[in-house]
Amino acid sequence: MNLVHSPAVRKSLAASVVLALAGLLALLALNVAAAPAAAVTSCPSFRVLHNDRIGAANLPAGNYTVTPAATSEISCASASQLFARFLEDYDGVLPQPWRVIAQGTGKASFARGSQSGFSVARTSGGGEGGGNPAIGKLCSGTFTVNNSTVVGPLRFTRGQYLLYIPARSLISCHRASVLFTRFLAQPGGTLPYPWRLLNQTATFYKPAHPLRSAFRVEPLAGSGPTS
Repeated sequence: MNLVHSPAVRKSLAASVVLALAGLLALLALNVAAAPAAAVTSCPSFRVLHNDRIGAANLPAGNYTVTPAATSEISCASASQLFARFLEDYDGVLPQPWRVIAQGTGKASFARGSQSGFSVARTSGGGEGGGNPAIGKLCSGTFTVNNSTVVGPLRFTRGQYLLYIPARSLISCHRASVLFTRFLAQPGGTLPYPWRLLNQTATFYKPAHPLRSAFRVEPLAGSGPTS
C-alpha cells in the first residue's frame, strides 16, 4: 500500500529525525565525558635511607614515589631499580644516556637523553638508617677518611663516608669498617687478594662470592657535582 504524506507530515517527520539524532549525539557526548581517564601507574613506595644527592638533585631521607613517564615504557620495577642504581653511583655521573634534572628538594626526574624516563618525589620523612631491599642496609655512624687516598681505580678524598651492606651480603658492618681501614692502608692503593673494587658504585667484593662477600662505600653528602 502506498502512502502519500502531505508536506506538513513530511516536515514533521524530518524534524523528528533531526531531534532524535541530536539526542543520540548528546548521549554519546555524555558517555565520553563520563568515561574514566586512563589509570596512572601506582608504584610501591621507595625508601631513601639517608640524606642523599645525585648530581644537583637533593634527596633527603624518607619515602618516595617513583613514577615512570607515560611514554617511557618503563615498568615500576625497572624505574625503582634504576633509582637504586643512581643512588649507589659513587661519582654522580650517570651511565649514558641518562641524566638527572633537579626539581627542588626531594624531587627530581631522570631522562634518557631527550626522552622522558621517570620521576621521583618525597612523600614523607623519617629518620636515617635501616634498610631497603634494593640498596641494602645502611650501617650506623660514619667512617672518617683522614687523608685522601687512592684505592684501586678510585680516590677517596678526606671526609666522612657511609658504609652499606648489600641485601644478600653476609659481611657485618663492623667487618666492613675493618676491611675498609685495611684497604686504605694498603701501599700503592693495591687491594689485597682476592678483593676487587667496582668503581661505578665503590663496591668491594670477592669474585668467588660477589653477592655474599661485598660492601659499599658512599660519601656522606651523596655523590656527584652540584651543578
